Amino acid sequence: MYTIYVPVRLGHVTSKSEKHGMQKGSEVVKRSVPGVLVVALILAASWVGAVSVPFRIQMESWSPYFAPVTATVTAGNPIRWENPTGSHHTITHDGCRGTGTCAFDSGSIGPDGVFEIAELPPGLYPYHCALHPIMRGTVVIVDAERPSEI
Repeated sequence: MYTIYVPVRLGHVTSKSEKHGMQKGSEVVKRSVPGVLVVALILAASWVGAVSVPFRIQMESWSPYFAPVTATVTAGNPIRWENPTGSHHTITHDGCRGTGTCAFDSGSIGPDGVFEIAELPPGLYPYHCALHPIMRGTVVIVDAERPSEI
């Protein structure tokens, strides 16, 4: 058995709550819980609170202009471009030119700005900066269950 301390909201401050640094109106109640339940609660809390960390791509003022220039990302993960440079830039999918399918277009991203997309389906996504066409990069989205051969 494990002992855990569970905060319980009450209508008044008690010496126990002050002793344990709890907020006004809270009290700590001692409970015994079987170890399996504790592990289950910890796992459930970590699953519920799980958030995909974005794959980060940084814009640069020198070649190759994006780090990494080719980013391989697992499907379902967000992608975040960060602009620490002193200039405005865009993140524009090459499909946005003409009659292609435009997967993403950030518009102008100012200094210290960011552009993030939630996810893309598996595939190859070349992109560029519309303001500085020499700035080019590629995002490769691979299936989490079956790696792509792109």
